[in-house]
Formats: sequence, C-alpha cells, structure tokens
Amino acid sequence: MSIRISTGIPGLNDLIDGGFPEGRVILVVGGPGTGKTIMCSQFLYRGIYENHENGIFVSLDESKDHFYAEMQQFGWDFRKAEEERKFVFIDATRTSRVSKLKEKIFKEESKSLRGKQLPIDKLMETLQTKISSIDAKRVVVDTLAALVYRFPDSIEKRIAVLDLIESMADLGVTSLVTTELGHLGLERNALEEEFLVHGVIMMQTLFSGATTTRAIQVEKMREAKVNPSLVPYSIGQNGIEIFPNMPLFSEK
Repeated sequence: MSIRISTGIPGLNDLIDGGFPEGRVILVVGGPGTGKTIMCSQFLYRGIYENHENGIFVSLDESKDHFYAEMQQFGWDFRKAEEERKFVFIDATRTSRVSKLKEKIFKEESKSLRGKQLPIDKLMETLQTKISSIDAKRVVVDTLAALVYRFPDSIEKRIAVLDLIESMADLGVTSLVTTELGHLGLERNALEEEFLVHGVIMMQTLFSGATTTRAIQVEKMREAKVNPSLVPYSIGQNGIEIFPNMPLFSEK
C-alpha cells in the first residue's frame, strides 16, 4: 500500500482512504467559481504548516500579487511562507509551447507548433530547480485550461497536455493539477487528461429547483479505496470543507 499524505481539506481524507497517494498526480476538475484554486492552495498551505511539507504553486493564469491577496482572505499568508523559504510561486503565464522533442516529432502534423515563446521543458527545469531548493513535497499547477487555450490546434493541444502531465509524474512529488469542467451535470464526457493521471476529483455546482449546492466527487484514485458518492462541500472563511455524510440537497 502506498504512503498517504493528508489533503488538508476537512472531509476529503475520508473519501480517499486517508489521503492522497504520495508522489502521484491528481487532476482537480471543475467549472468557474467551484473553488479549484482554493482547494489546491489549502492543500499547499496546510501541508506547509501542519505536515511540514514545503510547497510550490505554478500559475498559468494569474500573478503572484493577485494570488497572495486572494488567499489572504482565508488567513493563508503565502508571502510569509515564501519569506520562510517554505513556499515558491512560479509565474508561468507566458508558457506556451510543447517540448522541443515532441515539436520535432509532430511538426509535420501540426505546423502551428512553431513560433511560440517558452517551452514546457524550460518550465519543468525551473520547477525541478525550485523543488530542490526548498525540498518541496507538494506542487500545484493552476490551471491546465489556461495552457491548452493557447494551442488552438488539436494535436498541439494534446501534446502540450501529455508533455506537462508526464513531466509532473516524473518529479516525485504529490501534485494537484486543475482544469476546467467541460460539461456541467451528473453525466459528462471524460477529458483526455483524466486517463493520464493517478486520480480525478470533480467539483461542480448542482441545481434543484431554486436550490443550489456545491458538490464534489472522487471519480478515481488509484491505490485507494474511495467513496465515489457525490457529496456536498462549502467554501467558508477557513477554506473548503467537505461533508461526506450529508445529503446533497436538504429535504424540505
């Protein structure tokens, strides 16, 4: 049985056999406003101060100052963690190219692979250096959607996703990668990247008449006995809390 690490999210450990499998890549899927970034940041912050596991946040769509300000509302002082050399923020908003090796392989299929700015290879080199510099054990990449939107060509997009996830799997750290939920509802088509990762957690907002509720589901988690039920969660002043034993909608 693999080693488990605490998620830092109240209620989530109960759904996944005690915690995330150590050293694996987990995909967090959700629509806008569902709290993907909040949950992943909570995973990092609690890891730093409750489990003594340093962390790195790789942002593909927002600045460091914006991230720090947003997380401060939950009492998570990432700026202080950075000063203590327990946390690193990597601004990867300009990352927009698949690796040079895969570009060579697929250049005949996708001419649009040429002419971009920063290869994913370089991003992964930076990430590996930062992991070593603070002995990081947890990494978040937010959001995969911001990366693939820069690749209008379907082949190019597929290779970019493969490149990133395969590279993350080789880092030896426990990683959460966020992406957008393409189809809202209880039934949906799986995203291609879901087949490449160790686990998938889905977050969404459900509607029943005039009532709405936030719902989370562990769709898969290898090496773990999971509770696959769709259960409610809330976003409060302390972050995200999951309620495994509560019904999705309260009975009137």
